[in-house]
Amino acid sequence: MKIAVIGGGFTGLACALALAKKKIDVVLYEEANTLGGLAGGVREKSWRWSLEYFYHHVFTNDRDILELAKDVGAKTLIKNPVTTSFLNKKEIQLDSPISLLKFSGLSIFNRVQMGIGLAILKLIPNGLFLEKYKVVEMLPRLIGKEGYRIIWEKLLKAKFGPFASTVNMSWFWTRVAKRTKNLGYFEEGFQKLAEKTSEKIIRLGGKIILGRKINRVKKREDGRWLVDDADFDGVVITVPAPVMEKMLDVEMDPFPKIPYLWGQTVMLKLNKKLIRGYWMNILERNWPFLVVVEHTNMIDKKYYGNNRVLYLGNYLPEDSKQLKMTQEELITMYLPYLRKVNRLFRKKWIKGAAVFRKPFAQPVFPVNYSKKLPKIKTKHKGLYLANMSMVYPFDRGTNYAVKMGNDVAKMIVRDL
Repeated sequence: MKIAVIGGGFTGLACALALAKKKIDVVLYEEANTLGGLAGGVREKSWRWSLEYFYHHVFTNDRDILELAKDVGAKTLIKNPVTTSFLNKKEIQLDSPISLLKFSGLSIFNRVQMGIGLAILKLIPNGLFLEKYKVVEMLPRLIGKEGYRIIWEKLLKAKFGPFASTVNMSWFWTRVAKRTKNLGYFEEGFQKLAEKTSEKIIRLGGKIILGRKINRVKKREDGRWLVDDADFDGVVITVPAPVMEKMLDVEMDPFPKIPYLWGQTVMLKLNKKLIRGYWMNILERNWPFLVVVEHTNMIDKKYYGNNRVLYLGNYLPEDSKQLKMTQEELITMYLPYLRKVNRLFRKKWIKGAAVFRKPFAQPVFPVNYSKKLPKIKTKHKGLYLANMSMVYPFDRGTNYAVKMGNDVAKMIVRDL
């Protein structure tokens, strides 16, 4: 049996590895020249470790990706970084029940109300039933209007922009239920985890082809599959749904049309520390970036040429002006806000910068999305779809990418 896996993110990698373990002939195609997808990274000459294009970590309950790391020999580091928020011109800690109770921006009653509401969400084992509600409608009732207005409404609008009013409550449940205080990171970065996974695939007899864009997937008359000009018994497509639809030359039920946001990060190398926390949410209105992630407040700067490295992160709609701006234009826009974050900051702190952008980085899940969600196993024997809009109600996380890849491999072994 010969299977094609299209897409070299962690869904494709996990699927290909699981198939190779079963001694199935597997070929993985990736359009880019590196693996990892949104979790891929860059490594400068003076750096000992690679660094993700888009900030990444895992939670300590992310079982699937932690098991993958153990399997391929990638060491997991467990850290306990500080998570903060920037509100009323101050960096404050709001990452635990105790820090919430100390937060003077809300009355005691509102703090307790928010704490109880979030605790309820944390205790729900499966929040899929919440998908019939919109976050903007249910969350204020659950945690209190004041807490919602001061904190969560700002985060929701900053992240989803024009689509904030459509996001369903099940998605918000995942953000609360999955979060752990301790965070995990992989020695030498997520890029190294991807490389170690690919090395094991190849050792087990699998094949990986980089820099190869697949243009057409077509079913043959004998039931086999053509991937461009190569024959396969089955195909797993892990690329984003809009890309997949252009690739497939076979009759399919329409994939649900949902909005997607671009991911954009401005990565800065600094010679001084900017913020106290590792992750700082911006809770101010009309701010040009959503989050500041100072990676070297969690991972030692010695691995990055002794530079302090941070991200200024955004999710942006396709028509955002920022997506058309140059690196220098973005930095010029951000400078006044960086000074607001840290009044001592000066442009001369910046030793280097890079801008990274990717489409389809964040799916926007409307109410009752599960009723529209297609099955991984399609009506065509041998064709499987597994992209990041299908890990619902969870989104994006590499852990669920790995889980989906493993699940697809099990289906293939059972079906074919």
